[in-house]
This record gives sequence, C-alpha cells and structure tokens, in this order.
Amino acid sequence: MLDKLFGKNEKDVKRDPVAQKYFDEGKEYVEKKEFQPAIESFKRCILEDPEDSISYIGLCIAYSGVMDLETAREYYEKLKDVDPYLAAQFANTPTGSLLIKEDRNNSI
Repeated sequence: MLDKLFGKNEKDVKRDPVAQKYFDEGKEYVEKKEFQPAIESFKRCILEDPEDSISYIGLCIAYSGVMDLETAREYYEKLKDVDPYLAAQFANTPTGSLLIKEDRNNSI
C-alpha cells in the first residue's frame, strides 16, 4: 500500500544517511499507523533535505492519519512546488484525492 502512496521512484531517491534514517523511521511509523511520530520523522527528513518530495507525501499521509486535513493540504501545496509531477501522481491515490477535493470544487 505505501509503495503506491509514496510512488515507485521512492527506491531511486538518493538521500544523505541522516535524511534516509528519518525517512525510514517515518515510513515505518506510517505502516504501524503511528502518525504523530511519523510527522516528526518526515519533518526532520525535510529539514535535512528540503527538496525531498517523497517526504512531503509522507507528511500528507501522516497528517491525514490524524485527521488534520488542513495541514495535509498545506504540505500537498508544498509538494506541488517541489515536484509537480509527483504531486499529480499522488493526487490519483485515495489519500491524495482527499487533499485536492477542494481544488476540484473550485475549478467547476
């Protein structure tokens, strides 16, 4: 399930070891549905590498898990700035579609 949400290219991302540690922790927490620690881990990963677009997806998933869709949408907007192509892919997942629902309503 997570591979679909994070995208197939997650395995191809080259992170420095510290950022990779935080990303792996965040992913593990999401798998266990421990969303608050996942949020902290993904935020630390982004502090190490602000261009790590897949960590923004992790934050969207984790914030959605704690039902904070407003903050999840904020990170989705940041993801669109960092990697518009990946944001478009993420928008086609169940979690991603929750975050763009507002955009769709505004475009009609």
